[in-house]
Amino acid sequence: MDKLKLIKSIVVIITSMLVFGSILLLTLIYKKTQVSVKNQTEYSLQQPNGSSIASVTEVDGNLAILVKGGGLADRIILYTPQTMQTISTLHLQEVNNE
Repeated sequence: MDKLKLIKSIVVIITSMLVFGSILLLTLIYKKTQVSVKNQTEYSLQQPNGSSIASVTEVDGNLAILVKGGGLADRIILYTPQTMQTISTLHLQEVNNE
């Protein structure tokens, strides 16, 4: 009888460990798949309506953003993601070689 009681105890312990481990695993998977709202940040480049981003290039840890339209000449905005600030804006003009 003692052997049967020991086997039942082992089965209960192993089953409870499996259930606990499964719940823990599912909880960790759920947390990893959720997008954290705290990490999402919006930043305005403060460009006029109608402006559109033509391309984004990384330069020395900063972003060079080519912006077109909006009633202004094409421009390149140098933006640093670390401080979330615009470093400078370069306005581009066409040159006529006539």
